[in-house]
Amino acid sequence: MRLRHELTELGARVRVRRARSGRWKLRLYWRGWSTTVMCAGAEGTYAYVTTHGQLLGPTGDVRYIARRLLWMLERHQR
Repeated sequence: MRLRHELTELGARVRVRRARSGRWKLRLYWRGWSTTVMCAGAEGTYAYVTTHGQLLGPTGDVRYIARRLLWMLERHQR
């Protein structure tokens, strides 16, 4: 939920859903584009990952990950 807070502070629209598997999913909307981010890991090591398999970084670097997500969506080509 810290990632959601950082993204909303930067001006992005974020929806939080709980999937059938019990994992939380953040759906991020930014200027006509969207992406989904989940938290994945095991044995005390967790990281944020997109649904396309891009590893964004460890859960401790929330501010960096939020800025990186917006950077990725800003440079997305139609």
